[in-house]
Amino acid sequence: MGKILLGVMAVACAAALSLATMLALVQGTIMAVSLADLPLRILAVAADIVIGTVLLVGCIYLATHLAVRILGVGNAEFPPLPDSDPFGGSRPVNLPKN
Repeated sequence: MGKILLGVMAVACAAALSLATMLALVQGTIMAVSLADLPLRILAVAADIVIGTVLLVGCIYLATHLAVRILGVGNAEFPPLPDSDPFGGSRPVNLPKN
């Protein structure tokens, strides 16, 4: 029951964080585009793109990290490597170079 509640809470927090980030980015973009000075506007839009990218990637990282921590997948063992040759026992054909 605890994992389910934590999972629902993590999804709700990730959605709220993503929504807040998007609202902040839209507001920042509106403010950046409304600047009268062209060089300052270009700088503000570039900064908005960089900050927006960092914030959205951070939201994705945080949501993924929370999901892995809650579900406990981070402690799972890797599956064993296959014993057979990946090419089914045959070697790849060397094609002539043109």
